[in-house]
Amino acid sequence: MPKVSEEYREARREEIARAALRVLERNGVRDTSIADIVAESGLSTGAIYSHFTNKAELARYVVGRYLLPRIDALEDAGQRGQMVTPRQALQGMLSMFAEVGLSPSLILQFWGEAMVEPGVHDEMLRTAGRLRASLALAIGPWARSRTTDETDAAALAAATARSIAALAQGYIANSAVFGPRTVDDYLESTAAVLAS
Repeated sequence: MPKVSEEYREARREEIARAALRVLERNGVRDTSIADIVAESGLSTGAIYSHFTNKAELARYVVGRYLLPRIDALEDAGQRGQMVTPRQALQGMLSMFAEVGLSPSLILQFWGEAMVEPGVHDEMLRTAGRLRASLALAIGPWARSRTTDETDAAALAAATARSIAALAQGYIANSAVFGPRTVDDYLESTAAVLAS
């Protein structure tokens, strides 16, 4: 049997993930079965299970494929000392949805599933922790420009990172429930509310 290349495996995983995302968005996370993903992808059940054995693995792949590269880029900017403001960090995160075609309603469904499915819940907690830590690193230079005390700067970066994550969650939930909204509109209206 010929050896399968890593490029082929990754292309197949991407194909399965895209098919899964389509059917998950259509049917909902709870009502999607492996049989639905098989039908959508046109692949065999064995092919699907050889890449993803459950929804938690699929969620992990989606996070790794679409969210983590954006988080890594923000983190790298902060480590290089590049000034990333909280607004720029939030805008960078939110623009990802349109750029990669990831549905806010699907993210919201995964959050709901995480409340009742331990594997998905654990993945959500890992991702959220990594996101907050990376955001704090990304906006570290900004926080240090606000105070000369390193402890205060670290506390400001951590608190602001948590707020950025909460604002991102607000955008996702609002877009999922009430319909699409541009990132710029969300940022402008959020800034107006916070300034008043």
